[in-house]
Amino acid sequence: MSIQVSVIIPNFNCKQYLAKAISSVVRQHNIECEILVIDDGSTDGSVEWLNKLQQSLPDLRVIKQQNSGVVSARNKAIELAKGDYIAFLDADDYWTDDKLFNQVTYMQNNRDCVLSFTNYMHVNEQYEPIVDCFSYWPEFAKFINWNVEGYQNLKSPMDLLLFANVIGTSSVVVKKSAICYIGKFDQSLKSASDWDCWLKLARIGNVAFSNQVSMGYLMRTGSITANRQNRLNAMQTIIDRCKNDIGVVSRFKAKARMLECYSEYYREIGFKFKAFCLATAAFILFPHRRNLQHLMHDIKQTIK
Repeated sequence: MSIQVSVIIPNFNCKQYLAKAISSVVRQHNIECEILVIDDGSTDGSVEWLNKLQQSLPDLRVIKQQNSGVVSARNKAIELAKGDYIAFLDADDYWTDDKLFNQVTYMQNNRDCVLSFTNYMHVNEQYEPIVDCFSYWPEFAKFINWNVEGYQNLKSPMDLLLFANVIGTSSVVVKKSAICYIGKFDQSLKSASDWDCWLKLARIGNVAFSNQVSMGYLMRTGSITANRQNRLNAMQTIIDRCKNDIGVVSRFKAKARMLECYSEYYREIGFKFKAFCLATAAFILFPHRRNLQHLMHDIKQTIK
């Protein structure tokens, strides 16, 4: 049978997690897929372990590159992928057994769909559940018909995803032709290139989602983005790119989201009053439960 899906797993020093990630791909039901692990210059023995695994797993392809970052790794794998559809999986995440079959079947039956994603569970290092993604974003959750099983078409995806980036990369399946058409992931962005990619795909086709938790997202100690300022700058660039594609209300929501992000940044580095001012501005622009909670926290911290 021909390959339906190419599963892309970037790896950098994640040997201890690879077995769980790859075994979750191998367990997928009724789907023909290849596994492309792009090693980004690991020094922890990952490549040696993968080369040994290849002997018993013929669908596994191991590609090595000098350390160039996850965006470069994903783009290289996209170029080498043989499948009509591409699924992304980070080396420290994992899937439920029926994820790919349900997702690809929907996309094959809905040819205008260029991107689909699922709900996912944040888990700690003991793989204990913390919270699912959609519940964390109440602004997104209210658009969901929780009684629908399977996939739903996401209405006004540009507007919604610009404010609430609920898409976990390891939950995504895309059409290869579509992601190649938009130029793959933008390597000029120092952060948030995945968010940028999803928004570009939303411009050219339909986006679908499932509220079923089909992926586990590992919250590793110390895995928070090292350079938050790079991420904030990239987010502002992405919002500026999209401002002509969204309505006025959505622009206010996007601006409020940026203010929230800056507030989080200043909260983390101890600038309590600045965090409070930014949180207040965000709440005035677009009041909702989560930024009210942040604002109340900042008020308590400021008056201590």
